[in-house]
Amino acid sequence: MARRNAFDRIETTRLRTGSESVVVHLSASGCTKAHRFLIATVKPYQGQRHKRKPRNWQFLREVLEHYEGPNFRPKVWVTREADDGMAHCSHLSDIAISTRDKDMRMLPGLHVNWMSWELTTVPRGAFDVSGTDGLQYGEKWFYLQLLQGDTADNIPGLPLLFGQQCGDARAVKYLAGVANKEDAYDRVQTAYADHYGATWADALVEQAGLLWLRTDAQASIANVAEAFPDCPHIKRALERLEARVTQELNDLQKIVQG
Repeated sequence: MARRNAFDRIETTRLRTGSESVVVHLSASGCTKAHRFLIATVKPYQGQRHKRKPRNWQFLREVLEHYEGPNFRPKVWVTREADDGMAHCSHLSDIAISTRDKDMRMLPGLHVNWMSWELTTVPRGAFDVSGTDGLQYGEKWFYLQLLQGDTADNIPGLPLLFGQQCGDARAVKYLAGVANKEDAYDRVQTAYADHYGATWADALVEQAGLLWLRTDAQASIANVAEAFPDCPHIKRALERLEARVTQELNDLQKIVQG
């Protein structure tokens, strides 16, 4: 039943989006997740994920991962999350995106609402797109997440927005009327500076490193710069983050080698 339902959804999605083919993106077991575990210092990345998987989850994953046939092609990512894999594909060509994961709403493409099947087109480079399903799409979604965080992945976002807890509604209100990346960055940077003081750039870059879906082939930390206008503070903070993660990877390698 689980296999049939999955295959039916894949084919229905293909037909409704007019797609020629389907790629099912999966994160490999033991995937590095583009080093998000090392990037996170405020809260452990996905640290709350201790619940049991849904019934038939492992069976269905193995079916999808090892499938060989005409219905779809599985792609198992090792050095990046499946989310980042989809982001890379959206960077290379026009695609349709079908997932329950809300993170992908920052990506360009034809989005399929998982529950209602409503379709929303996000043009390449679009900042603010209101979906037919009433949800936020485009890069503005990324900036909202920088404020409100992502509880599904244990990403805190900004702890306090000018002294108040920052949930979804307050984040939306704070960025109301913002129409481009430059203005969104100015507001978010101001809020981070108010909370973190002199260390605002490092705090902002850490959250961006967790939230931004990597569009380059290497899923590099440097790719996070694509999310922001040109800013020397962000550039230097990204360099510091890369250096820290590289050092921690080297330290782990020494431990493994004994």
